[in-house]
Amino acid sequence: MTIHHKVLLVPMQPTPNGRLHIGHGGGTYLRADVIARALRAQDHEVAVVTGSDAYEDWVVAAAHREGRSPEDTYRDHHVGIARDLAHLSIDLDVWIDPAGPDHRDAYRRLHEDVLTRLRTTGAARLEKERIPYAQDTGRPLVGPWIAGECPHCRRPCGGSTCTFCGEYFVPEQLVRARSRLSDSPVEWRTEENWFATASDPQAVADRHRAAGLRPVFLAPLLRALDGHGGRVRLTGQGDWGIRSGTLPAGKVISNGYYLYSVYCGEVYRARTGAAVNPFAPGSGVTTVGLFGSDNSTPGLLVPDVVAQGSQGTLAPFDATVVNGMLHFEGHKCSTSKRHGIWLSEVIEGTSVTSDELRYALLHAPLDHGPAETSTETLVRYVNALRAWDAEALRPALDRLRQGTGPVRRADAALKAAADQYALLTPYSPDLTAAVRAFDDWARAPLGDDSEWLVGLALLARPLLPELAGLIWTRLGFPDAPGLRQAERIEPLPRPDLAARPAGSPAPLADTALRPYVHLQEPERRHGPDH
Repeated sequence: MTIHHKVLLVPMQPTPNGRLHIGHGGGTYLRADVIARALRAQDHEVAVVTGSDAYEDWVVAAAHREGRSPEDTYRDHHVGIARDLAHLSIDLDVWIDPAGPDHRDAYRRLHEDVLTRLRTTGAARLEKERIPYAQDTGRPLVGPWIAGECPHCRRPCGGSTCTFCGEYFVPEQLVRARSRLSDSPVEWRTEENWFATASDPQAVADRHRAAGLRPVFLAPLLRALDGHGGRVRLTGQGDWGIRSGTLPAGKVISNGYYLYSVYCGEVYRARTGAAVNPFAPGSGVTTVGLFGSDNSTPGLLVPDVVAQGSQGTLAPFDATVVNGMLHFEGHKCSTSKRHGIWLSEVIEGTSVTSDELRYALLHAPLDHGPAETSTETLVRYVNALRAWDAEALRPALDRLRQGTGPVRRADAALKAAADQYALLTPYSPDLTAAVRAFDDWARAPLGDDSEWLVGLALLARPLLPELAGLIWTRLGFPDAPGLRQAERIEPLPRPDLAARPAGSPAPLADTALRPYVHLQEPERRHGPDH
C-alpha cells in the first residue's frame, strides 16, 4: 500500500499512572521510533506526535495508591514518562498534556464536536446498559475498579479489554464481576450511554486484511464484529475524564485513542501549516496508529466506526501497527501490578545504554504476538553487543583512522539497507527480522572496512541510533545516515578522524539488573492489568 511523502505516527498515549517499563518501551514506542527513523532514512517527512492519557481512570487508581490528588499524580508521571522515552532514544516531535492549559479546552471541544456530529448523523444511539456499583461507596465499578473473568477466555481481567486475548466487553458481560478493591456487594443499576456501531462491519474487516494486519491481531476484531456488529462506547460513567455540558452529571465522554489521535492531527496541522487535519479524507498524509494487542477495539474498530459515522469528515488510520504483550519472568509487564523493569531504573541505575537496551528488546518478536523475556535474556543480548563492539567494530574504526585509502561507494550496503527498511514499513513491520538483518551484516566477513561501516550505519539507523551516528561521523559524513546520502558516496579522501575513546564496556554481570526487577505483588484479588 502507498506511503505518502508526509507521515504522521501516533503511538497510543501512555497512562500517567506510573513510569514506563520495558513492556512499554519494547512495544509500541520502540516501534514508532524505529519505523519513523527508517522512513526518514528514505527521505519521507515524518512526525511522531503523542502525549499522556491524563483523563484515564487508572490515574485515579494510582492517586489512591500513592496518597495524593489525581492532578498531582498525572502531572508527575506525565513528566516522568517523557524522560523515560528520552532515555530509550524515542524521539517525539510533540508531547501533549491534554489536561494542561495549552490543550484542555481544544481537546474537550474536539470530543464534543465529534459526539455531536455522530448524534446528528444518527450514528450515535442512546442505549440502556447495566453498570455495577459498589454498595459501600456508590462508585461505578468500571475501568480499574472492576475485576472478573474474561467472557471469551475466562482469564482474570477487568476494565473493558482482556490483556490475554484482546476481547472487548461491556461491564455486564464480565463473568463474576466484583469490586477490585473491596468486598463490597455489587449493585447493578440501569444507565443510559451513547454508543455507535459499524454501518458496514464487513468493510472494516476487509480494510484491515488488505492492509496486512496479521491474523493473531485480526482475531479480536473479527470476534467483535461478529459478536456485536462493531459496537463501541462513546460515553460512560465517571467523574474523572472529559466532562461536558452536553452530558448529565456523572457521565464523561470516552477518552478514546482514535479521537486522541485526531487531536494530535490538529496539533500537527497547526505546527506544520497543513491545510487540513491528516485524518481528513484525502489529506495527503499517511496516518499510522501504533498500540498493543490489548487495545484492539480502540485501535482497530473505533477509528472505522467513528469514520463511517462521520459521513466523510474523518478517515481511519491508513496503517495500524499492533504489537503483542511482553511477558517478563513469567507474567505480563504491568504498571498497576508493579511487575517488570522500569526504563528509568535500567538507564539511570546501571551501565546499560539506550542502544543496548533497544538491541535486547528488539529481539523479542512482538510483531507476531506475545513474547517472553527475562533478566538473563536481556543481559545476554547486552553482552553480545558489547563483545561485538570490542572484537569487530572498534578494530575496524581504528584501521579506518590509520588507513590511507578512500571511502568507497557501498552497493552491497545499499541493498542490505533497502531490504531492511522494507521490513519497517507501517504495514506489517517486523522489527525482529530487521535486527537479524543488522546482526547478519555485523557478523559478515569485513572485506573493505569502509563499505562494511557504511552498511552498519545504514542498518543501525532505525534500530541503534547512537551507534549509527557515531559510525557515520567517523566516516566523515554530515547529517544522519540515509539511502540518498549513501548513494552519493564517491571515492573521497579519507577524513582526518578523531580516535574513538579507548576501551570497551566491561561485560554486564548476570546479577546487574536484579536490583531493578519488580516482581508481581500478590493481590487479595486478581485485578486487571494496566
